[in-house]
Amino acid sequence: MDRRTPMIAGIAFAVLYAVALIVIPKLPGVDQPGSDIVAHVSEHSATMRMQALLLAFGSLALVVLLGYARERLSGPPSYVFTIGAAAVLVQVFIATWFTAGLALHPAQLGSATARTITDVVTMWGPMLTITNIMVSVPILLAANDGRFPRWLGIVAAVFAVEQLIETITIIGPPGSFISPGGPMNSYLGAPLFILFFLALGIALSLEQQRDHRSETVDDTVGEPDRVDEPATVDDAAE
Repeated sequence: MDRRTPMIAGIAFAVLYAVALIVIPKLPGVDQPGSDIVAHVSEHSATMRMQALLLAFGSLALVVLLGYARERLSGPPSYVFTIGAAAVLVQVFIATWFTAGLALHPAQLGSATARTITDVVTMWGPMLTITNIMVSVPILLAANDGRFPRWLGIVAAVFAVEQLIETITIIGPPGSFISPGGPMNSYLGAPLFILFFLALGIALSLEQQRDHRSETVDDTVGEPDRVDEPATVDDAAE
């Protein structure tokens, strides 16, 4: 594939996920009644299904990006990264099942059912922090080993630390900044999630370009200089 593929995949992922996040207001929080959720779904049902489509295509781009990243890892961190990457995708898919499923029959949606399903979806963000750490820490270790640019290691470190702190949202009180699915998940964790994978895609393309230049230089150095063969007596006679 083209060396720009990881960068293109990262940009596609970032754009699709960002649009999916801003195209529709987030579901009412855990401190809101089920009737508010029913009203929200009834008003935004078509947009919620469009959001699911954007996340589906964005996840395809993310798979490409994760595959390129895995290729540059080795040892135990590579296995941790693989498990974490798979878990990230599975969590995105399961959360999308529930949110898009709510939008299929909004007129028949009951308050208790809407509240229960939304509570399950709400825990996606808090639990996603663990899988994000599983993905970002191996990238940080690889950057320390020189397999990625140092600036990506800094981005991975910031993301990992923030996600570690954000695990508090698993037990955060309803209606607070650290409530499950609240502002910390939506307005801090989600943008950093997108920026981290965008940075990873850019770094992967830059590293592939650097590797290609190194191979070109090695090939050039490896070629022996041509030496003109001395003329023979027959050649001189001619």
